[in-house]
Amino acid sequence: MEIDTSVFEELGMTNAQIKVYLVLLEIGESKTGGIIKKSGLQSSVVYNSLTQLLEMGLATFILKGKIKYFSATDPENLIKFIDDKTQKIKEMLPNLRRKLMTEKQEAQVYLGWRGIYFAFNRVLEELPKGGEYIAFGLGFEEQLSDETRLFFREYQKKRNALKYSMKIILNESARKQAENYGFYLKFGKPEYRYVDGFSPHGPLIFGDNILIATFGETPIAVIITSKDIASSFRKAFYAMWKVAKK
Repeated sequence: MEIDTSVFEELGMTNAQIKVYLVLLEIGESKTGGIIKKSGLQSSVVYNSLTQLLEMGLATFILKGKIKYFSATDPENLIKFIDDKTQKIKEMLPNLRRKLMTEKQEAQVYLGWRGIYFAFNRVLEELPKGGEYIAFGLGFEEQLSDETRLFFREYQKKRNALKYSMKIILNESARKQAENYGFYLKFGKPEYRYVDGFSPHGPLIFGDNILIATFGETPIAVIITSKDIASSFRKAFYAMWKVAKK
């Protein structure tokens, strides 16, 4: 039965690795001489391919005296090989996403409630567990519509599950509301600080992004992606955080 070697190529295996692996499956336990003869490859290519297949877990060897006899491992190890590659990619994803964000500058506008859901859920998707979540307060429930209150209650549950390090700056006039804001305590309470007079309304800084939202008759959110702009907002936030009151 002909084997479709394109599948192995898609796994990142070279032609030499594929050929040596298939020879091992066909002839079973063998010295390098037998593999070289059957594959038709140069000895140096076979030696390199065997070393690489051993590292992939697709080949093994035993010693008989001082001579190595090679054989293929169970083909099911191909699945483990794929799983290992998948796991490595998953581990790389946060760094790859951060790299993408540092290289990209853009602004995206989200309209309506569907847009608001996408914008705030993007925070949860892109900010890693335990990440820095800093914002200037949007306001409190008596200022918001029923739909907005429902949205933020669900959002708080998800945000708390990710155990973000949350810091929020509010106007001093909102202190009493924040201190009596009991409903959200069950979902985890941010660290609040207060400033006299005016603080910006609602910018949320996460990674290299700033989210700004307003909830009028037509809700709207804007996410600006820029390392430089996010850095300037972050510096402004922490400068105000230092002088804000606990």
